[in-house]
Amino acid sequence: MTTSTPDKERQMLGFFLVPGVYLRVLAETVRKLGHNDRQLYEGLNFTAADLKANDSRVFVTDATIMAQRARELAGNEGLSFALAKELRLTIHGTLGFAALTSPTFEGALDSVRRYLQLRAPFLTMNQSLAGEQVLVQLCTEFEVPELYAFLAETVSATLILLTEQLLDREDAEAKGFALEDGKLPGVSVHLSAPEPPYYRKFADQLPVRFEYGQPEEMMIFPKAMLDVRMRLADADASAMAREQCEFELQKALKEQGDIALAVRNMLRMTPGPLPSLEAMAERFCVSSRTLKRRLADKDTSYREILEGVLKDRAIQLLRYTNQSVSEIAYELGYADLSNFSRAFRKWTGKSASEFREDGPDPAPEVGP
Repeated sequence: MTTSTPDKERQMLGFFLVPGVYLRVLAETVRKLGHNDRQLYEGLNFTAADLKANDSRVFVTDATIMAQRARELAGNEGLSFALAKELRLTIHGTLGFAALTSPTFEGALDSVRRYLQLRAPFLTMNQSLAGEQVLVQLCTEFEVPELYAFLAETVSATLILLTEQLLDREDAEAKGFALEDGKLPGVSVHLSAPEPPYYRKFADQLPVRFEYGQPEEMMIFPKAMLDVRMRLADADASAMAREQCEFELQKALKEQGDIALAVRNMLRMTPGPLPSLEAMAERFCVSSRTLKRRLADKDTSYREILEGVLKDRAIQLLRYTNQSVSEIAYELGYADLSNFSRAFRKWTGKSASEFREDGPDPAPEVGP
């Protein structure tokens, strides 16, 4: 099922294998919604029996085909929300355990942000602070536009449902985050797609409000929520789980099929200031010379990728915070405001001040 060939690898995006358990649960959910799940497997390189193994892995390309078929069969019935309800904590393995045992929600969020690609190789999370809000943007390099809305809705709903389940109820209430009419106060999900007809059927079952027709895929949390304890907080257990996730991540990085995408995704997961070429090469367990050569083979450079990430972050900070241009420049690692100003004008054709006054256009080149 996971035998690699050069032609296959050229099709892979990011960490190119998806845990088979997710496809198994997807098929089971389609069946529960009253459809024949056997047609999901037609012509693919795995069967339902293959997915029963705990360590099964599926190529992203095959997983995409299966997800498209599932969406065509049951997407209009709220497959995304039904699937999210089935993706319980234990299904996510060491990542779920790392989140569950984190001392606080901040640690759990950090574990998910850093290791999400081990479970959802088509997504990264870009986290930023805007006043008293934490913005968690879902970013994707997945070149399947018809799946964007389905993936974003499914992943957002899964993360939100797990958040509500993992928070220590007593500590949450003590810090002002008791459920209000079944909703977590101050938490919302933004999605760019129009509101689907089935949302109203599931709205009361979700612990937060989903807002559609928004500029980007994003989850919004109150900053104070970061300090809420997790239900089974255990710092030692969480550290052990994170170590295992880190081992898996490093292994996946070394086996990465697209080094340019891997570098971009790693930069997105790294808080500023962003690392040098040498530091990034060390992270990938190669020399800086080798990393430069491999990026050149992809017709790009570390500097080009770095500037793309910096551009996206600058736009996010200008759009969603009240920080001054000087503060944003400093946060992005620019010691000299004039250097940041020149870079921003090169990226957008506007000064940072003009961009903030004129509105969000041009949007950052991330996300669905």
